[in-house]
Amino acid sequence: MSQPLSGQCTCGDVRYPLTAAPMFEHGCHGSWCQRETGSAFALNALIESSTVKLLSGALATTQRPSSSGDVS
Repeated sequence: MSQPLSGQCTCGDVRYPLTAAPMFEHGCHGSWCQRETGSAFALNALIESSTVKLLSGALATTQRPSSSGDVS
């Protein structure tokens, strides 16, 4: 990774750095991803949890119903 990456949630409360490159990135233009995101595509990245550090905010789990799979 040539430079450190950082990110935040949409509201900006949770902030984090990524200390290593993702294992892979993927852009999906399939109809399920379009339906689930309300967009023309979905972006996904597989990262190891040990490469993410919480800088600020509190994490919470939110379940959202999805017709593409089981949420239990």
